[in-house]
Amino acid sequence: MYSDTRWLADIGRNLILYSLEREITYGEIEVPLAFVLINTEMGSMEETLKALSKIDNVKEAYMVYGVYDIVAKVEAESMTKLKELVTWKIRKLDKVRSTLSMIVMNE
Repeated sequence: MYSDTRWLADIGRNLILYSLEREITYGEIEVPLAFVLINTEMGSMEETLKALSKIDNVKEAYMVYGVYDIVAKVEAESMTKLKELVTWKIRKLDKVRSTLSMIVMNE
């Protein structure tokens, strides 16, 4: 597994994760990886974070300051499975208001 992660401090209170992270399994097959930015209903970040932790393909999730409430690192076996994960599991959580998915590019 190859990992190169850098943290950039934004002017102000926000901290932004800049990642060039790649996860490779099964030889040459790359696993689709995305970061999902999540807006929740007011006061429901912890509840949503607990719900995310129960989803197998959510590898990491953190509460953050800024425009979004939570950032989650997700992976799936294929792009189709990744789309289904975000659409039918993450977006359907009770207190999730909106999401923005950033799919990590292959080089």
